[in-house]
Amino acid sequence: MKKFAYTFPIPKNNIDEWLQFAEEVKTSKRKEFSAMHARIGVTKESWHLQDTEDGYLVVVYTEADDEQFLERFKNDNSEFSDWFREKVSDLQNVDLNESTVMSEMVLDWEE
Repeated sequence: MKKFAYTFPIPKNNIDEWLQFAEEVKTSKRKEFSAMHARIGVTKESWHLQDTEDGYLVVVYTEADDEQFLERFKNDNSEFSDWFREKVSDLQNVDLNESTVMSEMVLDWEE
């Protein structure tokens, strides 16, 4: 498994709606979220909310088969994936169909 971490901005005025989106993904859309991850080769994902002076950031941690999961995600045209990308675009002003820049891992410790 490969590990990835990346961030996306969330404008402060969208935070309540974004939190509702996250809750929906965790609950009523959980099965679709899991199925999408299975299709694209992701085995684990967590979202962490960071409040900053400039707004919020969602820090995403993903474990996947390989770095091609983003390309598979962009090419996944399921109803859920289309909905998911549209919600992220609306709430975070991020086009997930464009190339996402991955952070550079500088430390990966585990016991």
